Amino acid sequence: MGSIRTRLLAGLLALVAATAISAGVITYNRMLAETSSLFDYQLRQMALSLRDEAAIGPGIILPSHPTGSDFIIQILSPYGTLNYASPPGLIITEAVLGYADMRLAGERWRVYSLYTADGVIQVAQPWRVREVLARDAALRVLVPLLLLLVTTAAAVVWIVSRGLAPLRRLAADVQRRDAHSFEPIAAPRLPREAAPLVEELNRLLARLSEAFDKQRAFVADAAHELRSPLTALSLQLQLLDRARDEAARHEARSKLGAAVDRATHLASQLLTLARNEPQDAPARLGRIALEPSASAGIADVHALAAERGVELSLEAEPGAEVTGDADALRILVRNLVDNAVRYGPPGGRVQVRVRIAADPGHAVVLEVEDSGPGIPASERDRAFDRFVRRPDAADGGTGLGLAIVKAIADRHGARVSLGDAQPQGLRVTVAFAPAGGPLRLP
Repeated sequence: MGSIRTRLLAGLLALVAATAISAGVITYNRMLAETSSLFDYQLRQMALSLRDEAAIGPGIILPSHPTGSDFIIQILSPYGTLNYASPPGLIITEAVLGYADMRLAGERWRVYSLYTADGVIQVAQPWRVREVLARDAALRVLVPLLLLLVTTAAAVVWIVSRGLAPLRRLAADVQRRDAHSFEPIAAPRLPREAAPLVEELNRLLARLSEAFDKQRAFVADAAHELRSPLTALSLQLQLLDRARDEAARHEARSKLGAAVDRATHLASQLLTLARNEPQDAPARLGRIALEPSASAGIADVHALAAERGVELSLEAEPGAEVTGDADALRILVRNLVDNAVRYGPPGGRVQVRVRIAADPGHAVVLEVEDSGPGIPASERDRAFDRFVRRPDAADGGTGLGLAIVKAIADRHGARVSLGDAQPQGLRVTVAFAPAGGPLRLP
């Protein structure tokens, strides 16, 4: 698609040209018609001016008439005899009163015949002369019109160029920016029609700046958090090399395996969080039932729960459907259940519920309850921050579980809240909008 300037110029110049051509054609035809009427009037006036000469007998030389060779004058007596015929000596053979078109000597003539008491006066003019004079008069009118067309076209080019100058300045401003320039675009004399575009660009730059800041913070935090397990791996390798007997080597290998597991788990959590950031996650949401994702998330943690002797259970109401990504929701449930298993006591319980709320919006609610120590109310606001761990956190925790849950919930437009379970423990509630409807919560 061409530029706006080219399209505007092409359209406006075509409009100006079409208007000028139409006006020229109309003016030309009108001038021909007006000139023809003027020549007819001239024939009539010449005939009227010869009324006193019609009574002169034949053979008498009339006073010279300033007609030139463009006219024929013929005077007939009341009896039809020719009293006078001007050069070039062509005889008008018909006498039709008023205006008439005739052919004389193979040429078309315009004839006016005037009847008087003394005879008939006829004045004729060739159409060839009339058309030449009419075209000359019409062309004299068209020349200023053509000059006006050129002037108008130049004015259109100037007006369009001047009108688009702010957009060129805007494009130059954007072109000068690099990948790290997120300052708002300043356009003091921008047209009103372009102002919404600049406002949206500034909002986009603000969102990009915020996303880049979060990304830089995420990378910095990830680098800091990865340093510890990598250092632990290096130390365990050194201990393995220094082991003097098989028992020491076995213990070092076990600790090395645990360190590898922690690093793998941390890297997996980091990748999961990066994939589920709301501003980066692709839109793959569809109408799904929440129960299969909850069941799959619980199954992912079954081995850890069995190792710690934690009882897992799922209660799901039928018809609990949401608009979401099944894989992402499975990760959400897995992280909630994994946290509950890790931070809960051995031999405890973790209960997962999927239900439809009785509020006017009929939100779909996911609840995960455990029998662990819970989170004090004063620390719940920071619980969703990245890499935040409680001092009594279990070994192997990354501090990313609830951050991932919050990212996935935000991506689905859901609300996450923390509360107390009964008689003790933590209850995490995720409220989704029902499939096809908005989320309306108090």
